[in-house]
Amino acid sequence: MNLRELAAHLGLSQTTVSRALNGFPEVSEETRLRVKAAADLHGYRPSAAARRLATGQSGTLGMIFPGERNMLGDLLFIEFLGGCVESAADLGYDVTLAMARGQQSEEAIYRRTVRSARVDGMILSSPLVTDARPALLDSLGMPFIVHGRTRSDKAYAFLDIDNRGAFEAATRLLVDLGHRRIALINGDPRYNFAADREAGFRDALRARGIVPDPVLISGDPMHEGTGHAQALRLLDSVDPPTAFLCSSLAQAGGVRRACLDRGLRAGQDLALIAHDDRLQEMRAESFDPPLTTTQSPIGDAGRRIVELLVAMLRDPKQALPAEVWPVDLVVRSSTPAPKR
Repeated sequence: MNLRELAAHLGLSQTTVSRALNGFPEVSEETRLRVKAAADLHGYRPSAAARRLATGQSGTLGMIFPGERNMLGDLLFIEFLGGCVESAADLGYDVTLAMARGQQSEEAIYRRTVRSARVDGMILSSPLVTDARPALLDSLGMPFIVHGRTRSDKAYAFLDIDNRGAFEAATRLLVDLGHRRIALINGDPRYNFAADREAGFRDALRARGIVPDPVLISGDPMHEGTGHAQALRLLDSVDPPTAFLCSSLAQAGGVRRACLDRGLRAGQDLALIAHDDRLQEMRAESFDPPLTTTQSPIGDAGRRIVELLVAMLRDPKQALPAEVWPVDLVVRSSTPAPKR
């Protein structure tokens, strides 16, 4: 059964049936349920072409990332993308990816994507502290939502976690245990999440009268290798830290390896905390020792951000969503008091 036949069977217009199946707010709940039941009964699945003709939308959401950072090799992005695709499928949307390559600037890719009308809305990932993309998409009239936040004078839709509060709580835990030399192995400081985490770290130290030592603060891509290299540098210094706070489990794995290289053991000779995005392939509780973490599932964020964007597309008059999720601090055995 095609759209015309389904509409005739229900005694409705094709536009009404299409809008009912795509969740548009001007269709009543009673009609929406009636149309969905008939579609399920007769095995109707809307084609992308028919949906675009009836609704003026492509049924596709877009994400673009720069060529110098292949995010398809990043486990965090893959987990986030998986959540996005899962939620999009449930809501009748597809997700398309693009990468700026060669002479093509990221801005040119965004402009071309908007001009071609290939997507109905955009998901912006990994925002910089000062990011030009929200202003660009706003000027082009393209609906979008940001995973994270950036410093902007204009309102925009976003979903973020409380990075600042999370790292303030983690640092406060270490200070309360008696640690004074605490190393922050952070992400790239160009990104807003890393700036917020460093701010929370500094807030907690200053609140307890501790002056942050810049030697103990580093920001790099969040890989096992960077965690290992930074930890070795600090452990070999004249006044090494007694605790490490990392922005990812991968970095924490590198810190743990550096400790073993120097005959030390995390959880006994020093304390170790990491942020845990709850990746399927890497669990904090599986580390030896199990890691104390700030914890927020990035896959859940992917699912929710698509829900919010699709709601914006279906009801453009609603207020822009702005969600900041709290982050759990899960204490395990990797955080002893410092040795006297």
